[in-house]
Amino acid sequence: MKKAFLTFIMVSFVSVFLSGAAIARDADTIIVAMKSEPVGLDFMRSSLDDTMSVCRNIHGFLFDPQEDASIKPALAKTWEKIDDLTYKITLNKGLTFSNGEPVNTEAVKFSFDRVFDPEVKNPHKGKLSAFTEIQVIDDLTFIIKTEKPYAPGLYIMGLYLPILPPKYVKEVGNEEFNQKPIGCGPFTLVKWMRGESVTLERFDGFWGPKPDYKNVVFKGIPEEASRVAALLTGEVDIVSGIAFHQRKKITESENAYLTPQMGVMPYLGLNTYEAPFNDVRVRQAANYSVDRALINKALFNGEAILCAGPISPRTFGANKNLKPYPFDPAKSKELLKAAGYPDGVEVRLAYPTYMSQIQEQAEAIAANLIDGGFKVKLESFERAIMWERYKAKKHQMYIYWWDDAPEPDRYMFSLFSSKSRDYYYKNPTTDVLLDLGRTIIDRGERAKVYNEIDRLLYEDCPWVYLYVMPDVIGVSSKVDYKGNRDGIIDTWTAKKK
Repeated sequence: MKKAFLTFIMVSFVSVFLSGAAIARDADTIIVAMKSEPVGLDFMRSSLDDTMSVCRNIHGFLFDPQEDASIKPALAKTWEKIDDLTYKITLNKGLTFSNGEPVNTEAVKFSFDRVFDPEVKNPHKGKLSAFTEIQVIDDLTFIIKTEKPYAPGLYIMGLYLPILPPKYVKEVGNEEFNQKPIGCGPFTLVKWMRGESVTLERFDGFWGPKPDYKNVVFKGIPEEASRVAALLTGEVDIVSGIAFHQRKKITESENAYLTPQMGVMPYLGLNTYEAPFNDVRVRQAANYSVDRALINKALFNGEAILCAGPISPRTFGANKNLKPYPFDPAKSKELLKAAGYPDGVEVRLAYPTYMSQIQEQAEAIAANLIDGGFKVKLESFERAIMWERYKAKKHQMYIYWWDDAPEPDRYMFSLFSSKSRDYYYKNPTTDVLLDLGRTIIDRGERAKVYNEIDRLLYEDCPWVYLYVMPDVIGVSSKVDYKGNRDGIIDTWTAKKK
């Protein structure tokens, strides 16, 4: 009894201490808790969402992309469309990187060329592959060309072309730059303590409005309950990756609130290069085996948006005539039998441990697949191993996700064109249509192309199509922060209340 009492006293003391420390901490510092720490700080080296969030707070971009896929000025002051293949872009005058190097056209050309450097292994290069060259006119003005018209070009540049300091990158090399980057974004790197935190400091040379907070700290906290607890006790100010069952704690608290719903689109990828998923009938069987509606009700209180094809229903170009595959285990077994698997088929389903509510989703999907005739072995991997296996084409079935983006080319080209990643699917017709969808300037005509891509992939089933999760970000009541549809945490827009 005495031991239990002493334990209670110690826990109470620690709780009070932590609470007091949270209240007393520097009011000019905002702390962000994410699902994982970054794998590096060079934006050109990773496409993981938490890594990109940290990087976008350090690096500067030519344009400020908006949630309707339009753009506003950033490092670029003005731009002019010369013809369907050519843009003339002028930079803002007097900007520098945090080490004093000038932000000029030399830096732009260096950064553009680095996108396609094979040593960098940039996962975003496919998105920028439509651009062919940059011609420098003077220190502030350059011409950028495309081989064919590229409708979302400037928007894509605003997302995936960070402008880097040439002298510094050449001096330290790619590996050190990934650990100690120099940028021209809203914040500069102070220190990265592996396994603990990344600390940033406001950069007074930033092109945009001065951030309210002088310092930003990003922490990787894999356990979602711990992230929420840290928010409610005041230890952190912004939290991502909040499971649905954790949200009530926030909405009922006076210490925090939830941002408006954004959207994350999980999908169940299939390795179409190898049996059994090299047979479209098996891929279709998998789609008939998932009860999306029941998973939505059980895990997301019915608030998720069910997907019929690979283009999110909220994204431009989605085919509204398609209906999600119905849950039909008998149809699934019939297709498996026709494909030569009358007794069912053994499959491996991989998933990353750090994704929000992933264990629940993986188990529910696996149970559905079993009903449909699949004998499922679940494989859980931590972030780095999952990603490396994904790139090495070692997965058979795998759960990953993409943000619910407004521009289809942002993810459709990357994930389905053989000219881009070319990991698990190749279809010559899809390649032609994805190329075409990029080149059509008229929005109505573009929509028709993406409608057809959506329909074609609906039938060919390189994925099991799932849903758009109702994603949110938790925010301290002391902070005014809206959040982005794509989940990138731009702390420079956060305001003190």
